[in-house]
Amino acid sequence: MLGLGLWYVGFVLFINALWMMGKMSNKAVIPMNIFVAVIQIAGVFVIIAIGKETADFYGAALTLLFAFTYLYVAATQIWNLDGKGLGWYCLPVALIAIPTGFQNLDTPGLALLWFMWATLWFMYFLLLGLGKNIGKPTAYWTMINAIVTFVGAYFTLTETWPWW
Repeated sequence: MLGLGLWYVGFVLFINALWMMGKMSNKAVIPMNIFVAVIQIAGVFVIIAIGKETADFYGAALTLLFAFTYLYVAATQIWNLDGKGLGWYCLPVALIAIPTGFQNLDTPGLALLWFMWATLWFMYFLLLGLGKNIGKPTAYWTMINAIVTFVGAYFTLTETWPWW
């Protein structure tokens, strides 16, 4: 399931990066963010139903970090919410992503992704939560994260180095 999840995380990051670059309207990002959140939440429910080990539920909890991020992005656009709540949500998520990267050092590609996502969530915290003027670099870093996540999805689905 990891490869599938990575595939769609790459897609939603790509769409959100284009939006942040001014290439599409606020409303145009809603469907992709909802879709990715829903498929991730569905996967989590499967894990909850069949999971037996603590690691299963830890993986589910990590997946929900992403799912809620995308639901929050969609909700912000649907209801024209202030982005500060989303920004502050991103701070603890970034802090969780750092040790997760270290936990995955035996899988270098996945560790790299976790460290990249940690910096991305931290940038969203700075941009949205604190109102820092870093929109353009955040948009470009989102696009780079999208591309690397797509590559990670490919390597995961094909079980090739450095992901396995």
